[in-house]
Amino acid sequence: MVGNDVPRMVLPLNPRALDLLPGGVGPAGAEPGPRVLIVGAGVAGLALALALRQRGVSPTLIERAPALRTEGAGLYLVGAATRALRNLGLEAAVRERASVIVTQSLFDRGGAMLARTDVEAFWGACGQCLGVSRAALHSLLAEQVGSRSVRFGVGLRALQQEPERVLAECSDGSRAVYDLVVGADGIHSTVRSLVFNDAAVRFRRQMSWRFVAPLPAKISGWTVFMGPGRAFLYVPIAERTAYCYADLVEDRPCEDPAAARPDRLRQVFRGFARPVQDTLAALEDDHPIHYAPIEEVATPQLGQGRVVLIGDAAHAMSPNMACGAGMGLEDATVLAELVATHGVGGALVPELMRRRLGRIEWIRAQSERRDRMRALPSWLRNASLRMLWNRIYAANYRPLLTPP
Repeated sequence: MVGNDVPRMVLPLNPRALDLLPGGVGPAGAEPGPRVLIVGAGVAGLALALALRQRGVSPTLIERAPALRTEGAGLYLVGAATRALRNLGLEAAVRERASVIVTQSLFDRGGAMLARTDVEAFWGACGQCLGVSRAALHSLLAEQVGSRSVRFGVGLRALQQEPERVLAECSDGSRAVYDLVVGADGIHSTVRSLVFNDAAVRFRRQMSWRFVAPLPAKISGWTVFMGPGRAFLYVPIAERTAYCYADLVEDRPCEDPAAARPDRLRQVFRGFARPVQDTLAALEDDHPIHYAPIEEVATPQLGQGRVVLIGDAAHAMSPNMACGAGMGLEDATVLAELVATHGVGGALVPELMRRRLGRIEWIRAQSERRDRMRALPSWLRNASLRMLWNRIYAANYRPLLTPP
């Protein structure tokens, strides 16, 4: 058993006894494909299930939530994420549900423009940048995979690795043998905890608010207003609808439920430009607002033996590069390709690390640099953005123009 905090489970060792369980080897005489268990039916897990099916592998997919989760507000997908959707055959379908983002504009808190980037020109043939509601993307992936393919209300309880297989026990008491187990179960990953004895996440000294609201008439494209230790972002996600993201520097996580209320947002962003003031003034007291700390996985982990981690379970990080969902989609397409070409044996994890780790560490490094720039005194930060932003943007994202 891997993981010091989990009691040792004695699981059946005879695969024939497991033929009828999820992940079993199937009927006698059948030519089995690799038995893959995906833990977590979020964006990364569903994308992997779809990518594997497109390559002839039918995975088992479990999700601890009782139903498809639609919480969350929106996503900003840069061109690299759109390319990953294209590889899944979903680019056109997502674009129909999304807003195409052509520009990225930065303003100070009073509304003076600091910089504007033509993101469409930068990303070019790689893919358009898109703003989309999280629920729309999640639902589309679920439709493609088929909701009946997901065992909802089932989590992972225990894992035991052997050289040629992984024995897994689920929260409903079912046990099965798999050739590969994939943790796509988010930043507080059970799989990461079991395999690496690591559930540690690190607070990024930011609290965030996420919600959907009408898009102000004068806002087009990705648009942020920046003040001292705080920022308010609009991303169009549909006709006259915006995903709003706001954050505030805090020394420690705030657990006060009242901080999620609109009046707290109005207080934090008092003195910001008119679009922000109008948006916050229009919010009803019961408006759905997701309030949470910004956290990251302290040490990225991509896998060990026959267990792999993808998405936030592997490498959750600061959102200021807007690459979280995109990296999860890339993880899924790369892993499915490797399963098809390398199989699920000992070469899989080293090859996945070769393909993914450098890219992930690059994005983490750029996120750190952006956070340091945001922490500068407002006058210095604003002057730097006016002079250097387009060069900074190109330097941050240029490596992502190349496919993973």
